[in-house]
Formats: sequence, structure tokens, C-alpha cells
Amino acid sequence: MANKKLILVAALAGVTGFIIGQQSFFYQRPLFAHQSEIILGTLPGSLLQEEDIYVCPMHPEITSDSPGDCPICGMDLVKHQHPHLPIKKNVGFPAISISPTVKHNLGIKTAKAKVGELKHSVETIGKITRIDLTARRIITPPTSGIITYIVDKYDGDEVKAGELLFSISSEQLLEQERLFQELSASGDTSAASLIIAQLISSGLSNEQISKLQSGKVADLSTEVYAKEAGYIFSRRGNIGDSIPSRFTVFNIGSNYQVVEVTAEIFERQWGWVKKGQKATMIVRGLPGLVFSGKVVDVEPPVGYTTRSLEVRLKFKTDHPGLSQSMFAHVSIIGKTRHNILMVPKDSVIRTGDKDRVVMIRDDGLFQPVIVLAGEESGGMIEIISGLKNNDTVVSSGQFLIDSESNLQSAFNRMTPYQDLHAGKHKQD
Repeated sequence: MANKKLILVAALAGVTGFIIGQQSFFYQRPLFAHQSEIILGTLPGSLLQEEDIYVCPMHPEITSDSPGDCPICGMDLVKHQHPHLPIKKNVGFPAISISPTVKHNLGIKTAKAKVGELKHSVETIGKITRIDLTARRIITPPTSGIITYIVDKYDGDEVKAGELLFSISSEQLLEQERLFQELSASGDTSAASLIIAQLISSGLSNEQISKLQSGKVADLSTEVYAKEAGYIFSRRGNIGDSIPSRFTVFNIGSNYQVVEVTAEIFERQWGWVKKGQKATMIVRGLPGLVFSGKVVDVEPPVGYTTRSLEVRLKFKTDHPGLSQSMFAHVSIIGKTRHNILMVPKDSVIRTGDKDRVVMIRDDGLFQPVIVLAGEESGGMIEIISGLKNNDTVVSSGQFLIDSESNLQSAFNRMTPYQDLHAGKHKQD
């Protein structure tokens, strides 16, 4: 029984000693007379310091206001050589001063915010899905009528780009021409504009419409020209024949093959791609060659998993090195936006909350600023707010500067707690 009491007393003494030791650790006095308090004293690099601070290289929590030795490892305390600009609390991010040597070591590069053109260039990977070795162009009239002229050429004959192939005259077109002249003469421009759209869809050119406005007799025919050079595969129809619209009059081939490419673009790029836009293609197996083509179709979104849009492109070429199932790098040239404030894409620090850039102020200090970033293309990104034209930003090495500024901002928020215990600092 006496032994049990003795063991119980020893255990209670051990627990009491542990508690006292923990309290003495968290509330220890300064390790030497000239040293600020480790836990409640001056934090290294505080923006509100008014005197030099010496820090242990191995134990940054050990600080002093005069030279000395580290009480833990015995190393000499070194002067903290990182000046900062005092700022008011809760007003933006702290500004950082960086020496030329540190700038060089960090590899800091700068760029200017500039107003210019933002070109939407969609870069993606496509696959050659079809090659038409006998590319042919079907020539049809835009309206029904009677053939009033047809070129005197037959199967195997060559045609030139811009050559008149045939002409069509119709009663419906004649009525539209007369109505347009009447509306133009009466000054009803809004109604005349509607008729212009009908005349263009019927095949009249802008030059022919101008002749009608000037008083030309309304008997103009629809003229169909060859859009490119080639040779005639087949010809149908003669002068005086009545043919419907979309009737194949000529089938003209060319000395090239049509390469069809299928590619996918991301959801955010849907509004950038339209039918008829120009595109280029580069194939890894054919270095140095750039093939030009255009978008011929934009399909609806493909499922909910990929959230991608399928586009089809066509390229005309006579190069024999292309084959089906080859992969290619495709660049679709989208619409150009003007008067856009831009910075290099790499200068923007993406975060889960807000985007930032590190701006160089007029006094040479580096300060992170919050920006609202927009679209990006060609290595540039749109800045909607946060910067103005000719502002200088850091395009390389900005992450370390931003991290240092955030650290100093955190120290600032801790200052009221320090003032309560240390009594050596003054608030801004």
C-alpha cells in the first residue's frame, strides 16, 4: 500500500513538472539582455521597424537590436538587409525595395502595359480525316432562268480565274430590278435596301446594282464567273435552255487535292471560331511547310465530359506528302479586337481568389496590384482594370517578389499584437 502511494505521488510530481516546463517554454524571458522577446518581440523584416535588426542565419526567430551571438547555435547575428516601404494598414500590398544585385540574381525582367490589337488565334491539334484526290468545283446558277450565254468550252478545256462561264436571265429577276429602280426613284431607301439583298442573292454584282441606280434599263442577267483556274470535267446546258437554280452547269477540276482536317477547341473559344475563317496547318513530318485553308463547318458541342467543339477545316494543296490519319498543328485566325490594354501572359499571377501583377512604381519600388484579366491570345493577356497604359510590370521573377510582399503584409496584420507586448513599435 505504501508503495502504491509512493508511485502515485511520483506520477503527480512528474505531471506537475511537465506543465511548469511547458509554461516556462512559452513564456520564457529574453535569452540575453539586449535581445527583443523571441515570441512576443520584434518579427524579422517587420515593416514598422525603426532601428536595425540582427537575425540568426539558422534561427530567424532569434532577433536583436544589436550585434551578438545566437543563444541556440552560437552563430553571429547578421544585420537584416531587406528594407521595405512602410505603408498604411489594409491599403493594398506592401511595396518592396530590391537592390540591383538581387534583381540580377532573380533574373527579373520587365514589360510595359500597352494598348494594341488582340488577335484571337486558336491553337489546337487536328487530324487529317479525308483527302479528295480529284478535287472538283460544281458551278450552279443562284437563280432559275434561261441561259443567255455559255462559254464555248467543253470537257478537258482549261478555264482561267475570273472568266465568264455563263449568264442567266429570268422574269423574277427582271421584276426585282424594276421594283428596285422605282423605290430608289421615290426616295424610299429602307425598302430599296431590302431589295438590294434580294438582288445580291439572285447573283447580281455591286457594279450591276450601281448601274440600276443610275437609270440603266432593267434587263441585267445573272453572270457566273470561274473563281479559280482549272479544267472542265463536264458541261451541261446550251443557250436558250431553261434551268432551275442549283443546276450543275459546269464541273471544274483543279490540279490540287482537298485535305479535310477535324479538330477540337475548348469551351471558352467557342465564340472565336466561325465558318469561313482562315486557318493554317503545320505537319511535323513536313518541316518548314505551312498549308493555308479555312473553316468549313462548326459542329455543336461534343458531350458534357470534354466540353469541346468540333470544327472541320479544308486545305487545298498538291503536296504528295500528306496522308490520311496524320496529325497536324492547326492555327485558326479569329476576329481581331482593337484598343485593348495588354501585358505578357507570364506577368499575371493566377490565384484562386484574384489575379495580380507586380508593378514597378515611379519611385522604383515593386508592389503587387490586383488586376482583372480578360482574354488571352498570342502570349498576351487583356487587362480590364488595375493597370493603365505604359505601366511597367515584372514579367519574370515576380513570384518571389509577390511572396515577399504577402509575407510583409502578414507581419503588418500582427503588429497590434506586438505593440501590446513589446512596446517598441509605433503604428502607421
